[in-house]
Amino acid sequence: MPEPLTPLGTMTAFYIPAHKLDAPLAVDGATPRATIHQFLIERFRAYTHAPSLVKGFWLDDSGRMWHDVLERFEVSFGSEAEFNELVQFLQTSCAALGEDAIYLTRGEESFLVHRTG
Repeated sequence: MPEPLTPLGTMTAFYIPAHKLDAPLAVDGATPRATIHQFLIERFRAYTHAPSLVKGFWLDDSGRMWHDVLERFEVSFGSEAEFNELVQFLQTSCAALGEDAIYLTRGEESFLVHRTG
């Protein structure tokens, strides 16, 4: 009989602007939603996604207020190498989406993942 609990590692969540998830990317024509799904399933074998009315607000360097409706993606894993792989994927995704940064939480910590290039 299997154990009653299976540890999955540290929960990590990131947020993507909802209006950008279904527009085909110029690179290969796939949508960001499909690209994220493929990456998370192939690499981590499971994830959760919450289409929602989560709104994010932030000030840019000039003090201008920005806001967006975001969708949440959540995945768990146990190693720094896997965390770094997710960060690299989000850096590339950030550039493809035209975002300066993607909000990422891991356990009790929060980060901005900045685009590459």
